[in-house]
Amino acid sequence: MWTHEHCIETALPQPAVWDCYADPALCPEWDKEVREPTLDGPPAPGVRGTLDLHGLPPTDLTIPSVVPGTALTTEVRIPDSTLLRFTYHLAEISGGTRVTHRAELDGPSAGQESGTSVTAPAPDTMRALIHFTATRAR
Repeated sequence: MWTHEHCIETALPQPAVWDCYADPALCPEWDKEVREPTLDGPPAPGVRGTLDLHGLPPTDLTIPSVVPGTALTTEVRIPDSTLLRFTYHLAEISGGTRVTHRAELDGPSAGQESGTSVTAPAPDTMRALIHFTATRAR
């Protein structure tokens, strides 16, 4: 298994950031790796959908866990059967919110090279999330 996480802090309130995770239609606005995500319902454990990542065929997505307003985990299987799990976590801090994106790979592609390619966009994605959230909050 390979894991990596990125954190960023923002003055934005936690609920404003959470709203961007809770609505899959907003995801392509702040995550340029993703296009056309779908969910069969609001984010909740067991909800399924599809994820269309640029450069990969559309794949099934599952939400194994959610802590409303705080954490969301998604899982997809990439073509070689490697499990790709993303956990998005928000924590209230003095003056704002700490945003953490954690990626885990488990399977044939779970090495440093694949993991690095999966997580390389994370810092830019997180900055885009904060910018998008701030723009919506105005």
